[in-house]
Amino acid sequence: MAKKESKLKTIAEIIVDRQEEILTDWMQLITKLGGTRTLELMSEDQLVVQAKGLLTTLTTAFNAEQYVTIDTPDFADSVALLQDISASRAEQGFTASETAVFVFSLKDALLKYMQEEISEDPVILNAEIQKMNKIIDNLGLLTFETYAKTREEVILQQSRSLMELSTPVIRVWDQIIMLPIVGVIDTVRATQLMESLLEAIVSTESRVAILDVTGIPIIDTKVAQHLIKTVAAAKMLGAEVIITGISSDAAQTMTKLEIDISNVKTRGSLRIGLNEAFNMVGVTVIKK
Repeated sequence: MAKKESKLKTIAEIIVDRQEEILTDWMQLITKLGGTRTLELMSEDQLVVQAKGLLTTLTTAFNAEQYVTIDTPDFADSVALLQDISASRAEQGFTASETAVFVFSLKDALLKYMQEEISEDPVILNAEIQKMNKIIDNLGLLTFETYAKTREEVILQQSRSLMELSTPVIRVWDQIIMLPIVGVIDTVRATQLMESLLEAIVSTESRVAILDVTGIPIIDTKVAQHLIKTVAAAKMLGAEVIITGISSDAAQTMTKLEIDISNVKTRGSLRIGLNEAFNMVGVTVIKK
C-alpha cells in the first residue's frame, strides 16, 4: 500500500501551530537587534500585545490564496495596525531603525519554522520564503513612511508651539498691547508675528501696539520690511504702532542700508515707549 503524501503547511498554518515559539524568538530578535531602548520606552507586555496583534492579522492575510502585495483587502488590518504602531513609536521617541526592526526581525523568526515545516520540498520552500520576504519588506517600508510622516507632524507642531511661546502678545493696559520680539525673524515667523498682533488688536480693541525689538540680534532690510508691513496692517485696523528697543548699531545699519522708517513711530527704550502709549490713550501715570 502506497504511503500517503504529507501535506505541506502554509505560512498561516505555521504561524497558528507554532505561534508561541515564533513569538518567543521574535521578541528575542527585537531586543537583540533593536537594543535595550525598546523595553526602556515601552513595557514588555505592550510589546507582546503589539507582536501578537500583528501575527494575528498576518495569519488572516496569509490565508489568502494569492498574496504578492500588501495593497489588498487581506492585508488591510495588518497595514492599519502597523501604521498605528509606527505613529505611536514616533511620538514615544523611538528612532526610525528601532521602529523598523520590529517588522524586519519577523523575517528571521518565521524563516526558522518555515525551513522546518516545508523542508521536504526545497522549490516550494524557496518560493514561500521569497513571497514572505517581499510582504515583510513592504510592511517594513510602510513603517518607515508612517514613522517619517508622524515625526514631521510632531516637529511641525513643536515648532508652532515654540513660535507661539516666543511671540506672546501682552495686554499692558486698556487699549494698549505689547509684543516683545526675541530671536531671528524669517518670513514664516514674520507672518506668525503679524497674525498674532493683528488678532490681539481686534480681540482687545487696542488703539496702541508696542513692538519691542530689543531681542532682535540683527535688523536688516528684510526684518525692517517685515516690521513696516506689520505697522501698515495694524494701522488698517485703527491701531498705532510704536517700535521700541532699536539699538544704536541697528540704527546705523538701517541708515547705511537706506531703510526708510520715517513713517513709523519709534522710541529708544520700552519705558519711553510705554509712556508714549499711555499719553496716546489719555492715561497719566503718577508716582504714589
